[in-house]
Amino acid sequence: MTGSIADFIRRMQLVLPTRWFADSSPTTQAVLGGAGTAWSWTYGLIQTVRMLARIATSSGIFLDLISADFFATSLPRWPSEGDAGFLARIQNEMLRPRATRAALALALTQLTGRAPVIFEPVRPEDTGGYTLGGVGYGVAGGWGNLSLRHASFVTAWRPLGSGIADVAGYGTGGPLAYGNLSQVAVPVSDSSIFAQAAAVIPVGHTAWMRLEG
Repeated sequence: MTGSIADFIRRMQLVLPTRWFADSSPTTQAVLGGAGTAWSWTYGLIQTVRMLARIATSSGIFLDLISADFFATSLPRWPSEGDAGFLARIQNEMLRPRATRAALALALTQLTGRAPVIFEPVRPEDTGGYTLGGVGYGVAGGWGNLSLRHASFVTAWRPLGSGIADVAGYGTGGPLAYGNLSQVAVPVSDSSIFAQAAAVIPVGHTAWMRLEG
């Protein structure tokens, strides 16, 4: 079954009483064509709904609805982002590891393209100690604090801008051209970085964030 109008007309003709509809009159064809058109449109609508109801085959505004349904406002579509890239980010976010230090580092690295610096006051590898860690006499580091068992200090880096291809800047001696913010703006905002960290850290954990770059 193809779902075409001709296919529906043929199927209806098979169940019509041949005693009454032995010939193919224009009136009969017009009535069957009207019904066939309605059924063909309905069939196409059902197929479209089936496709859009599944995340893997969804597209367009339905991807935005899926993102809003699962992640509220924390995973918006980036400016000029296509369906394929947005779908990949949605699927990646759904299956993302969470509630660990490695998960936080991975999430921020994937979002910004730059690995964060994570300091946990109760982690000897971060605070250092005798023959342990990178902190010692004459070496900069952070103080440990056993009262901060559910807290960390995170330095995240803003994404690096890519500029405009084949266009230089003032005083560089290269070619100049008019541009707009959409050509140079990085799609990842500060609020997106904070939201990503909040979505990954464990419940009850406090991550003190600092943005650089």
